[in-house]
Amino acid sequence: MFANRSAAGFVAIVTDSTASLPNLTTGADYSSLLAVVPLRLLAGGLVADDGAAEAAAVEYAAARGERLTTARPTPERFAAVYQAAADAGARAVVSAHLPGSLSGTIASAELAAAASAVPVHVVDAHTIGTGLGLVVLDAARQARAGLAPDEIATRAGRYAERLGSFFALADQDALLAGGRLMPGGRLGPGGAPVPGGPLLAGEPAAEGRLTYRPILRISSGQIVPVERVRTMAAAADRLAELAARFAGDEAVDLAVEHTAAASRAVELTERLAALIPQVRRKFLVASGTAIMAHAGRGMLGVTVAPRPADG
Repeated sequence: MFANRSAAGFVAIVTDSTASLPNLTTGADYSSLLAVVPLRLLAGGLVADDGAAEAAAVEYAAARGERLTTARPTPERFAAVYQAAADAGARAVVSAHLPGSLSGTIASAELAAAASAVPVHVVDAHTIGTGLGLVVLDAARQARAGLAPDEIATRAGRYAERLGSFFALADQDALLAGGRLMPGGRLGPGGAPVPGGPLLAGEPAAEGRLTYRPILRISSGQIVPVERVRTMAAAADRLAELAARFAGDEAVDLAVEHTAAASRAVELTERLAALIPQVRRKFLVASGTAIMAHAGRGMLGVTVAPRPADG
């Protein structure tokens, strides 16, 4: 977690385990500034922290057919992390999390922040996965540069607004079961959004498997359908097109993430590098179990992040 720092204090950065954090290859190490609060994983009567060793038993139960879901961290878990930051010498905390529209995680953070020994600035990043991960890493970069906590929080919100995050599902069941699709955000024939009905309205079941794969976007904290395609190969092609269009001619960072689809994610990363030559940094990330609980196995996602003005 946090390393003991100078008596003058530092700004600690806190997030949750739905942040798919890229491994930096530039030599930057923000571990002394950063802490991750795990969501809880549940399946078949078993409970474990996301990322903990005990999570393997929960994942095994899910593989046997038990429904895998998540629960928000308690306010007490956040309070313990905020206290750890204070004990390590932090003068303030910036706590950035997945949207309040998708989880009660940020509500737990706000409750803990109200009683914290140091000021805590809670940020709804309106995104998740690598989008949230990139927001958090940029906030850590600003903290290391010595910016004030309120400025870091404001910049994190603005940075998040400029992200483009798209993903494709190999299996829609987990997302539908969790009720996290934007209300009215269903796709009918031809890919047009229609109210009511299943996510892919009017499609025949094929031995319980999808006939089409939905492509979605995270926008303003909501999961919004974009279109549908027949195969994950076609979905990867479409994700590349959407990312390239979003990037335009701007210098950007790219992050590709996946759940149990490593080879396809590598191919997508290579394709994006060719389509978007002005890429500043590119990352390939395996999503955590909390993401897989709601996106299912085989998910592919891509986040396009604008280059920071001072970076």
